[in-house]
Amino acid sequence: MLNSIKMRQAGMIVFATTVILILPNLTRLVS
Repeated sequence: MLNSIKMRQAGMIVFATTVILILPNLTRLVS
C-alpha cells in the first residue's frame, strides 16, 4: 500500500515538472 502511494506521488511530481517545463515551450510555439 505505502509503496503504491509513493509511486503515485512520484508520478504526480514528475508529471507536474514535465508540464511546468513543457508549457512555456508550447506557448512559445503557439505565439
